[in-house]
Amino acid sequence: MYRYSANWISACWLCLTLFVRGSSTTLYETPPHIIVFMVDDLGWNDVSFHGSNQILTPNIDALGYNGIILNKHYVLPSSTPSRSAFFTGLYPIRIGMQGDEIRGGEPRGLPLDVKILPEHLRGLGYTTKLIGKWHMGYHTPQYTPLHRGFDTFFGFFNSHISYFDYRYSSQNMSGYDMHRGDDPAHGFNREYATDLFTEEATRIIENHERGRPLYLQISHLAVHAPLEHPMDQYNDTQFEHIREPNRRKYARMVTELDESLGRIVHALGDRGMLRESIILFLTDNGAASIGKSRNWGSNYPLRGTKYTLYEGGVRGVAAIWSPRLQKTARVSNQLVHISDWLPTFYVAAGGDLKDLGVIDGVNQWHVLSENRGSGRDKLLLNINELTKTEGAIYSRFKLLRGTVDNGYYDGYHGDAGILYGRPFDARPLDAPSYTDLIIKSSVSQTINNYLGGPVTQPTTIARLRQEATVRCYQNSANYHRHVYTTCNVTECLFDTLQDPCETKNVAESYSKIAKTLDDYLERCGRFLKRQVKIPVDWLADPRRRNDTWEPWMNSGATVYVPNAATVLGNLVFCIQVSIIFASMLLNVFV
Repeated sequence: MYRYSANWISACWLCLTLFVRGSSTTLYETPPHIIVFMVDDLGWNDVSFHGSNQILTPNIDALGYNGIILNKHYVLPSSTPSRSAFFTGLYPIRIGMQGDEIRGGEPRGLPLDVKILPEHLRGLGYTTKLIGKWHMGYHTPQYTPLHRGFDTFFGFFNSHISYFDYRYSSQNMSGYDMHRGDDPAHGFNREYATDLFTEEATRIIENHERGRPLYLQISHLAVHAPLEHPMDQYNDTQFEHIREPNRRKYARMVTELDESLGRIVHALGDRGMLRESIILFLTDNGAASIGKSRNWGSNYPLRGTKYTLYEGGVRGVAAIWSPRLQKTARVSNQLVHISDWLPTFYVAAGGDLKDLGVIDGVNQWHVLSENRGSGRDKLLLNINELTKTEGAIYSRFKLLRGTVDNGYYDGYHGDAGILYGRPFDARPLDAPSYTDLIIKSSVSQTINNYLGGPVTQPTTIARLRQEATVRCYQNSANYHRHVYTTCNVTECLFDTLQDPCETKNVAESYSKIAKTLDDYLERCGRFLKRQVKIPVDWLADPRRRNDTWEPWMNSGATVYVPNAATVLGNLVFCIQVSIIFASMLLNVFV
């Protein structure tokens, strides 16, 4: 089933997905400010523009209703692969980043020979800023943000930190992980991380040099576990409709995130930058409803969670807004992959696609802005040669093989917010109250006050919310009994238009489509660069560096990856030494 070739040059063209659809002409007189609001482990059902009243997100919703809700935006199943695709415009399999997330103390990172998004934009005159999560490697200084195209960085290197004391713990190692540039950033008095990053973003906007385009990426810690929130900001009744106490905590964290977006959009308005801005909101993967890094997020009604290639893991929440978008206030079902943002932003900034070389991302700017033409009709979800999972999409059809952890994450998990069409753990909120909440949101008010409107009207909001809501009622009996097809033994083909909840394998009914996707996966597999499994380096222990996670290897250090025989030999040697040492101690004390 898996046939991979190491010949990069000859095989990569077989799965080339970049089609040059434009010239190097500049779209506008001035390049736009590009604001990326990336969140962590947010579930499909955790924003209210997807139909649930359980957690209301008026600012996120307003951004989508006044811009474009991207209902077919695909990401990777976990953080490191997703961010790799976002920054490089490449499928992670091209650079060996398709597998597990980078662990603290693991000497691995985004390859240094790959030019990434902020470097490309800096070449167009942008000042580039990163706030929050990096998670692209930091074992040597060259892998850290300031050496990968960002002018400034304020945030953390690892997969997550605690929200109040900014510590990361893993593999019996624990330490402080908050940095400004290359140096540890101390002096914060237990300020909630979401607020801390929001304040940093508003300061950058307030002090931005006029006349120079800004690329600002706020990669929030929220809503990744652990479940922590500023209790004193919420009254006891705000989330009393949610019965699960951990889900209530999560709801407070989402609300804080929503308010962060409102504050940042308002700051852009105050600074006179809103008219020239593109704002993208997206999650890096689906919610971790169960298992590792559980945050009690919900992907309802989609199947699967973070770590899987089912819709709940890789069909990510996303919306884009800009006055430069020509056709807005709509729900787009155009296929968009997270790797598409590098060419899309580069073209919107006035760059020439040819500068980017061979990439997998597709320029979606004209397709999204004008709602015409074609962007992409297929995409690779992932190929993981270690877990033997792979998946791809062609038009409305999706092919999957394999599973992780014996299918533990493959079911239907997380609160519904609705049950058989009736309210369940949801606010008793009617349509007029909901639309009024959106219109009074900070995002809507800022657009109206600083751009003179118009903002999307209540009737349009109600229609868009209906269009953005995924329904699987024709399969509700299967869904609610948690009866579903396993793709571990054989391959599964799903019709995501008729069956977005992936309950029925239609591979036999659409054998030609299945064969087309089989061939596509085989071609893509030929340019797969195998993952490197590197053990955690105990020299990275923060106790060696003033209780702080930071680079622990010299700039020119080479990471030695032992093979199985070497590992076994070293293990035998360590056992022999331990026996000798124990014998010596015994002789001393006897």
